[in-house]
Amino acid sequence: MTYNQIYKPEDCHGINDIRTEIDHIDYAVIQLLSARFEYVKAASKFKMNAKDVQANERFNSMLEKRKQWADKQGLNGDVIKSLFCELVKYFIAEELKEFEQK
Repeated sequence: MTYNQIYKPEDCHGINDIRTEIDHIDYAVIQLLSARFEYVKAASKFKMNAKDVQANERFNSMLEKRKQWADKQGLNGDVIKSLFCELVKYFIAEELKEFEQK
């Protein structure tokens, strides 16, 4: 699950090199999200009820932390926060399914 960089951005010879690198990065991101999802599903074993699965306080603090991380990386923290909000809502819904199957 690693990204093997072929070209640094400044070393790309054309748009095809750029697109290839972006595709590789996106694939690595998706692999990491899949790995994250496995942990999300496993977490349901340690939760006692649906409220624990939703963990609103954790959800909100996690979003703020991702926003801070994004800001530090020169990204728009609000955009990244929004992306993680949607992603984690999906993961929570899936975790609830896992929880209900216990």
